[in-house]
Amino acid sequence: MTDSRSEQSERGSTPVATIILTVAGVVVALAGMKAMASILAPTFLTLFLVITFRPVSVALQRRRVPRIVTMLLTMVIIYGVLIVLGLTIYLSITKFASTLLAQPEKFQDLVTDATNALHSLGVTSLDTSTLTDLVSPARIASLATSLVSASAAVASVLALIVALVFFMAVDADSFSRRLDLVVRFRPATAAAFLDLGRTTRSYYIVAASFGAVVAVVDWILLLLVGVPDAWLWALLAFVTNFVPNVGFILGLIPPAVLALVTIDWQAALIIVIAYCLINVVIQVMIQPMVVGDRVQLNSTLTFLALIVWTFVLGGLGAILAIPMTLLVRALFVDSYPKLRWVRDLFGGGEGGPKRGRGGARPVTKPAEAHESTAASETTA
Repeated sequence: MTDSRSEQSERGSTPVATIILTVAGVVVALAGMKAMASILAPTFLTLFLVITFRPVSVALQRRRVPRIVTMLLTMVIIYGVLIVLGLTIYLSITKFASTLLAQPEKFQDLVTDATNALHSLGVTSLDTSTLTDLVSPARIASLATSLVSASAAVASVLALIVALVFFMAVDADSFSRRLDLVVRFRPATAAAFLDLGRTTRSYYIVAASFGAVVAVVDWILLLLVGVPDAWLWALLAFVTNFVPNVGFILGLIPPAVLALVTIDWQAALIIVIAYCLINVVIQVMIQPMVVGDRVQLNSTLTFLALIVWTFVLGGLGAILAIPMTLLVRALFVDSYPKLRWVRDLFGGGEGGPKRGRGGARPVTKPAEAHESTAASETTA
């Protein structure tokens, strides 16, 4: 009896010890990733870009296009995406700062009006000079200059990405063949990697599609209101759409502030209201449901992923939040059939994962995984 009770006690203490060790391991791993964020963030960005555009190379190889040509084309596409991303952010910062600096009188009038409005509401602790110091064009220009001056660090990151794209593109075909071997010995792991490639591409396709719709609508709105450089802010809206949940706020601030400075407060109010209606309906209500259905992540987990990965990997972590979460799920959940309930628990969509007769979830068979691999539905 005593031995039986001691065994039960040990069994009861095991889950608690496991949870503590798991949490400690996660904290240590995240701390290590944060310390190496300057290397890991561009590496993961390159990895997911190669995963996303891998089907282009596969489709061309099926048409007997030489491997060297498909590899170079993949590299050109990825480099083009990175150039568009970098130029959009760079031009947005410089245009925003230069336009504000070109309107010093208007900016001063707005500060004075804001101070008078605060005084009328009984707020007397701030005077005009204090508020001017807080939001002066010089301070904004200084912030923009500091961001632009970080181009040296950005250039080093881009150099790393350029090299990584080359080596990952070269290794993509051999990785596909090695994944065929994994199917024989670890079918669940192979299926998890195959699903990672599919869900990653689905996420970027959905984000790009919704981002294009939002960009066109925002561009028309900004043209009607008369905001300068409407095309640039529409392009910024497209880029920020890849930041889940809060991306539209990042795309809203520059055109709203510029409308306030260059036109009037009514124009700025119109932009804020229209952006909120357009972007909240499309990006906050509709897009998360589509993304959740495609990649099986609910809205709460998506928002928490944004916070965690931005903290760990910096600015690129906001763009990589969903793919990084999918990678973690593939490695530690989908690779172990006994843990598939975790995916179902945190999945998105209306009805969760589809089930067959009797309520059983369809399981990927090794033969099916091998066929998928042969069809080049691979992750890299």
